[in-house]
Amino acid sequence: MRKTLWIQLVLCLLLPLSGCAAREAETAETTPETAPQNETAAETVPETEKYSYVFSPHVMAEEYKQIYGPGIEDVFYMFCDTVLEAGDSFPCADREELFSLLTIAGSCFPLADGLVDREQSHVENGTAHLVYKKDPQEVRKLAEEFIAKVESVIRGAVPCETADWIKALELMTAVARKTVPDEEYTLEDSLSLSPYRAIVEDTGICQEIAGEYIYYLLQVGIDAIPCGGLSSDQSFAHEWALVKLDGKWYHVDPMFAASYPDSLFFFGMTDRQREHYGDLPPEGYDYAYSDVLKREDFEASDKRFLDLWLAESYTIDQERQTIYMTETREDDAMLKIE
Repeated sequence: MRKTLWIQLVLCLLLPLSGCAAREAETAETTPETAPQNETAAETVPETEKYSYVFSPHVMAEEYKQIYGPGIEDVFYMFCDTVLEAGDSFPCADREELFSLLTIAGSCFPLADGLVDREQSHVENGTAHLVYKKDPQEVRKLAEEFIAKVESVIRGAVPCETADWIKALELMTAVARKTVPDEEYTLEDSLSLSPYRAIVEDTGICQEIAGEYIYYLLQVGIDAIPCGGLSSDQSFAHEWALVKLDGKWYHVDPMFAASYPDSLFFFGMTDRQREHYGDLPPEGYDYAYSDVLKREDFEASDKRFLDLWLAESYTIDQERQTIYMTETREDDAMLKIE
């Protein structure tokens, strides 16, 4: 049985919101009783109430400092600045450190992950020498286009200053709506996979789409890392985002969400919910491509977003601090989570 309802956000979810107008999902099912039209258009919101997002070339998940040591942050930011300028060298200890920087770049600076040639780049006498897949002039042009695309996605999804969980939710929906999962890639394509492709081409596989989403979160100040696992029979691998909201970890799967772009099935999941959707036992999770981070530090057990999992579609009215959802309660395993 499907029914349309509205949920007045409870205090545990709600933080003070700006006076932004409601932004309706493109395909959300609404009725006059459940989703009243707001006559104030988004573009009429006073400038002071808009979210003043500015692109930052320097973002990094806190957990990478735990993996590689606090000194990695300064080196990584030098690496980012060098790539933005299509530079060919910067101080770097050794090949291992350069490989670490390229690993971090997957979700913390996809431009470098997509344009730096891993095989040709090398380190000599404390200096990294970067080789690009394009000529320097083209790299600088692509960097400008990359920044413009990131700004467009974030400003479109988060036009107003609001709570972090709403930013994370709206960015997941933005990624899900714009992305077409790549169902034709082969193992031969694996070396060229990068979140950079998902950002600029709006297509990709799970690790690319997860990295794109994580990068947007870091850009708006929300900590997040890649998380991956194998199915219980080890027949397939999958990757998604682990997101930290108000000190607690939650699973968010933007690739699965791309198949249901107006639902919230895959937002704010617990370990049990993540296991259910995908047959991905938490005992086998990999955190940020490292064996340094342990599962006990990333347990996702909070059910704060349980009601939202029932949504087939939704809209947020930020003036009324209300979510309008089209909900399903057909024999769904989500209702069995205790």
